[in-house]
Amino acid sequence: RSPKWPFTPAAVEYSPDEGGGVYGLWRGETVLFIGSAQVGGKSIKADLVSHLKGERGACTQEATHYGWELSQDPKQRELELLKEYLERHRAYPRCNQKH
Repeated sequence: RSPKWPFTPAAVEYSPDEGGGVYGLWRGETVLFIGSAQVGGKSIKADLVSHLKGERGACTQEATHYGWELSQDPKQRELELLKEYLERHRAYPRCNQKH
């Protein structure tokens, strides 16, 4: 896993632009969203830019920090991270919840 980085266009510019992986968005110390970028699909960087621009809704635009992790099976890793979060907090991260 990477450290948490400021969720700004300048920082996101240095995120992985190829390969698959998972990423998390935080507001302060609170996890807002856990997502994945699939191998051969949009990159982690492209997904993060979409969140920054509000293309994924207003909820994730509130993020102050982000982190990422490369993965051979991003969707499976995303599900593992969501399960861990659910076990700890008895709910999904706020921006992962279906409205």
